[in-house]
Order: sequence, then C-alpha cells, then structure tokens
Amino acid sequence: MRWADKLSLRLRSLFRWRSVERELDDELRFHLEQQIEENLAAGIGPEEAPYRARRAIGGLAQVKEECRETRRVNFVGDLLQDLRYSGRALRKNPGFTTIAVLTLALGIGAVTSVFSVVDATLW
Repeated sequence: MRWADKLSLRLRSLFRWRSVERELDDELRFHLEQQIEENLAAGIGPEEAPYRARRAIGGLAQVKEECRETRRVNFVGDLLQDLRYSGRALRKNPGFTTIAVLTLALGIGAVTSVFSVVDATLW
C-alpha cells in the first residue's frame, strides 16, 4: 500500500469513521458469503455451511479489530482514550499530580536556563 493510500485511509478513518466501518462490515459480510458458497459447492449441507464458514473466518469482532489494528486507524482514538485515563488518574491523586507538575516545571526551567547560559557563552 502506498503512503498516499495509507494517509487517505487514516484521514477517512479519522473524519468519516462510520463509512469506513460500514465498508469493513460489507467486506467481512462478502467474505462470509463467499465462504458459505464455497462450503455449499463442496457438498456441505445448507444448515452446516454457514456454521463452518463462521468457524473458518473466526469471530467477526476479532477480525474487525485485527483489521483496524493492521490499518492502524485506531491511533487517534487510542490516544484520546489514554489521555482521558491519565486525566482521571491525575485527578484521583492530587498530591502526586502537584509533585509531578512541580518536578517537571523545575526540570524544564533548569534545562532552559542551563541551555541559555551555555548558548550565550559558546556562541
């Protein structure tokens, strides 16, 4: 898959996720129907063919999730979910949050001041 195609799919998945999900559902349904037809052509009974087709393809929910992970379209959704979780965890422990923010602020300030002094003296 070319990079332009990947970018197009990811952007569509970000802004038009319903249509991408619908396309994925249609594609999986097509493969399931094809497998059922192959089973019927192989002489398997009409009651047994759909069952065997589902077993051959696997769980549809698992296949959908695998397709999403392969296409890497869940990145933004996963990132937002992780940010919400970290926000909840930080709100739950305000003492830890305060110490972490102060430590980061002191560290960033120290690095900035040292860089400014080194940059001014060396250049």
